[in-house]
Amino acid sequence: MTPLLRSIWRRLPILMFALGCGGALPEPIEEGAPGMQAESFQPANVSLSGALLDDHGDTPATATHLPASSASFGGTLESSLDRDVFAFQSGARHFYRFHCTFPEPLVGWGLELIDSAGRRLDWVPVWISSGRSLYFKTHSAQTTYLRMFAVHEELSGSYSCVLEDVGQDDHGDTVETATPWLPSTQATGVMELRTDMDVFTVSLSHGAFHGVTCTSQNPAVSCKVKVLSPTGSSTGDPTGTVSFNATHDGIYRVEVTSVFAQDLIVQAAYTLQFATLGTDDHGDAREYATPVTPSSVPFTGQLSGGLDRDVFSFTTQVGHIYLFSCEVVPGYSVGPHLMLTNGTGQMVDVHTYVENQPTRVSVDAAAVAEYFVEVGFGAYVGPYSCRLEDLGSDDHGDTLVDATEVLLPSLLTGHMETRLDVDVFSFSVRAGHHYSLQQMGGTGNAGAVRLKNAQGTVLHTLSGGFTFLSSEEAVYFLEVDVAPFGRAGTFSIWARDLGPDDHGDTPATATPLEPGLPVSGACYVSTDVDVFTFSMEANALYRVSCTGCDPKLESPAGLLRTLKTTQGTTISYHLDADATAPVYVVVRAGLYQLTLEYLGTDDHGDDLVHATPITYPLLLPAVLDSAFDVDVFSLSLLAGQPRRVKATAGFGTVVSVVAPDGTAVPRSFAGDFTPTQSGLHHLRVRPDIASGSFTYGPYSLILD
Repeated sequence: MTPLLRSIWRRLPILMFALGCGGALPEPIEEGAPGMQAESFQPANVSLSGALLDDHGDTPATATHLPASSASFGGTLESSLDRDVFAFQSGARHFYRFHCTFPEPLVGWGLELIDSAGRRLDWVPVWISSGRSLYFKTHSAQTTYLRMFAVHEELSGSYSCVLEDVGQDDHGDTVETATPWLPSTQATGVMELRTDMDVFTVSLSHGAFHGVTCTSQNPAVSCKVKVLSPTGSSTGDPTGTVSFNATHDGIYRVEVTSVFAQDLIVQAAYTLQFATLGTDDHGDAREYATPVTPSSVPFTGQLSGGLDRDVFSFTTQVGHIYLFSCEVVPGYSVGPHLMLTNGTGQMVDVHTYVENQPTRVSVDAAAVAEYFVEVGFGAYVGPYSCRLEDLGSDDHGDTLVDATEVLLPSLLTGHMETRLDVDVFSFSVRAGHHYSLQQMGGTGNAGAVRLKNAQGTVLHTLSGGFTFLSSEEAVYFLEVDVAPFGRAGTFSIWARDLGPDDHGDTPATATPLEPGLPVSGACYVSTDVDVFTFSMEANALYRVSCTGCDPKLESPAGLLRTLKTTQGTTISYHLDADATAPVYVVVRAGLYQLTLEYLGTDDHGDDLVHATPITYPLLLPAVLDSAFDVDVFSLSLLAGQPRRVKATAGFGTVVSVVAPDGTAVPRSFAGDFTPTQSGLHHLRVRPDIASGSFTYGPYSLILD
């Protein structure tokens, strides 16, 4: 059975009796009715044939009114759904105790503090028959409402309660009700409840550091204190002792709270002690800023902890740039935090952490105006050194219209006086010319260095350096600014005209190569290709070598027979020409030197048509001119007559015999063979490249 059905079942006899008799349920007895005693307020229950009526209203509108006194009162929860609400007139800043008990073993009810709409403000659940107190405080004289209800769904029955006025708060909880405190005196107070807050106000002048210490008289209940300035800044989480800087003239708010975690009433006394810890050398607010003027001589200051901020002010001239910098703090690797604001409080620049570098803020003044710099360094306590410099006017314009015109080659130097500064240079470019831009260093962090055309389109972005090929006659612009979170300072960029493209990019515009005449070149951009050409002759031997590049050899005659070798930074390709045709050498590299060498002609033909005639017997010196060379010889042999042929050399050779019909004649490992046909035979000699050695050179052909 649900709680709702159970409640209806329990009330059914009462409802049936009342309806059956044609009567109505009696109203609750109002406060002040006859028979009501002040010492023990006990509302009477009306009984009709043993049935109980609801003794107390369930809402603030039907609440039973009673006085706040130590007298007990009682009631009955007729069912688990019953709510008994009480009302009383509370005093301003008073503490109250609401306590109820049920006869054992009935447990599981709750005590609530509610508002006039029935919304819960505070409550305690009770699971012991001896009860548990609800403590609360009212901030103004008003009608206050309390509610008793069952937490356990089976609970109903009578109870006994007491409502006590524990007393008035000794100190207010707000600035309006705070207790004024003279720093020269010791303040005292009592934390009546764990939720109590005592507020004191102290009138202070700016320019000094102070401390407040709270000492509890009860060792088991410590107290904590927090101080808020007239601007609302706080000392942070409450602690037993706090220190703070009086940054402004005005009223400072001191809050005292307890760390006692239980819900019992505390009643712990405490004392507050005020101390002045020292004076501040520079004001912490704009209205108390220390004026400074530009000078190469630094000035010093002293920071006194995490809440100390020193503020300085200066006045600008039109068109001048001002740099406020602070040296690295002793014992650290960075300088103090800096924040630059204008006269309206808008931030203009902030410091940047730079390892082992001063921190800097700067402004390019467009008008006569006052600026402020705030100096701080976390929890640092100690000295610092800063200075304000007038850097004069901007050295280069900030836009394409105001760009500084230069002639190439030129070392572009400048000073990015602020992190918002942009320096722009302009120079003329010629179609077909290569141009080089290289960063050379400086004290600043150059950010995006952008190459733009006259329309403002970004053509390239410099990161260390780049080279570009101009396709037009035009004026280009180089725009330099400060890297994000970087620092202002000097920069230098080496800009030069590398001249026109030195070699053609296609076979039609290729540069001729002459044997024995080295040629230098440069491909400055990735899109540049240098093409060279020479004419190879059939049976000729060539070597193409390049220092600083790896060339590619191509020919309309087809695949070339080449062998690649490397020695240091020089790469060579040995070419054994098997046709007469042009050769194109393609280079993609930076700076390089290319050389063509003619190594001579092949001593013997490479095929049957160009075979060298020989006679039997024979001892013939010859040369294999490349790893791809084949020497072919022709001679007449008679069938059935044994012969032997060998090619002796300091490297491996392969010898084969071809019959008149083009078939291979078997040959032993020693070189012995017997012709099966009479007629013109051919002998072929080539290097043995199966071993991967690719060796070649002179050899002796023996036929016996």
